[in-house]
Amino acid sequence: MINIIMFQEMEEMEKREGKKRVIVLPTVFVVIFFLLGVVPLQVTADNPTQVYVSPINKTVSAGQTFTMTIACTPGQSIKSYECRVLFNPTLLIANSVSEGNIFNGYTTFFNAGTINNTAGTIIDIYGLIVGAGLVSAPGSLVTISFTAKLVSGTSTIGLSKVGVTNDTAYVPITVTNGTVTLREYTLSVTIDGSGSVTKNPSQATYPYGTVVQLTAIANTGWTFSSWTGNLSGSTNPTSITMNGNKSVIAHFTQNQYTLTITLDGSGSVTKNPNQATYSYGQVVTLTAVPGTGFMFSSWTGDLTGTLNPTTITMNGNKAVTAHFQDSTPPQISGITRTTSNPLDTNPTYGWINVSCTVTDNIAVSQVTLRIHTPGGSWNNVSMVAKGSGQYYYRSTTAFSAAGNYSYSIQAIDTNSNANSSSNILFSMPANWDINIDGMCAIFDFVLISNHYGQTGTNGWMREDADNNGIIQVLDLVYVSNHYGESWWG
Repeated sequence: MINIIMFQEMEEMEKREGKKRVIVLPTVFVVIFFLLGVVPLQVTADNPTQVYVSPINKTVSAGQTFTMTIACTPGQSIKSYECRVLFNPTLLIANSVSEGNIFNGYTTFFNAGTINNTAGTIIDIYGLIVGAGLVSAPGSLVTISFTAKLVSGTSTIGLSKVGVTNDTAYVPITVTNGTVTLREYTLSVTIDGSGSVTKNPSQATYPYGTVVQLTAIANTGWTFSSWTGNLSGSTNPTSITMNGNKSVIAHFTQNQYTLTITLDGSGSVTKNPNQATYSYGQVVTLTAVPGTGFMFSSWTGDLTGTLNPTTITMNGNKAVTAHFQDSTPPQISGITRTTSNPLDTNPTYGWINVSCTVTDNIAVSQVTLRIHTPGGSWNNVSMVAKGSGQYYYRSTTAFSAAGNYSYSIQAIDTNSNANSSSNILFSMPANWDINIDGMCAIFDFVLISNHYGQTGTNGWMREDADNNGIIQVLDLVYVSNHYGESWWG
């Protein structure tokens, strides 16, 4: 009874002062519930009062401090409430519980309850109007401050052992729980250049703290260079920790390749486009330009064949050799012929020497004297090099048959370029044709007789027809044996 009298005296004092006061005395609490125990409250059948978590669904970030409200929409006038709050302690930390505004304007008795962040409970939350008074307007019962842990997930904000009374009994209620979602985070990857990035794990969103491995994969002809945004450096693969929304740019650079041209022979090669380096897939046109006296022959290396101009596709470093071949034939000049005097078909006394000069821009390989004999055959003989481009051929037998000859000189250089001189005519008279008019007649006898009895060295003059060193009757006999003949053909 002492505690009841104390409560009544305090109430009268508050009315006189005209103030609202929140009573938290444990003794009064015991008294009230003692009275409630003596006079049990009855649940009234009326429109149900709604008790609910507001907002019903809330999304927060890891580490964020936020509030949730336990709200009430009375179905009839109410005077008190009580409840417990349940939450997931692996996701949330309850910081404090504060009284709501539903009983504003009245003196209230409020208990903020006991927070247990290990069990995830807040028990013994209650409040009531002290003295006369009822409310029917919606409002908040309590506001709870939470802090989200550095994780992701969804926690129910559950209500348990909820009771709401008027001044005589418990009223019917409906209870609606809420949820708090600790948001997951997005990982946005942008490509600069040509390539791709794989994510492991590959998800639309990631819980807080998830470590995601990123692997940059360059397309053909490209190279990964670096990360920017929420990543930096060039390590690949690399990882990123999802403690917020992340944005990463993967940079790829186009590979650059060199095109090396080597020249074999005299000439040049133009490149179009002409650049120090080329990007992957770029097509370069190569044109071989021969130097003077040369012709383009072929490509080797990373190009083959003889097509000119041609193209090469740059899918790596390339090396090409352009081959130019000498196309200038040797030059033949200064062809001369010297012979024995007199001309003589007898190899012992007669000879012929043919000489010439042959020059070439590279080198001479072979010089040939091509002799067409009176019988119609060809006799090809190699001429002897004397140095400084001088060549000769001396023979006592090549022209030993009487008749008309022709000859030419053919020169070949080391690149198989050939050149030939024009044909040169030469007649070798028979020894019995003393006056070299092509036939044996009486005048040949006269020439011998004009020198009859003279002597000299063998083969010293044409009138010594038998080349024995003396002009005598035997020379006349030798010529007479061919009287009327012709060697001219």
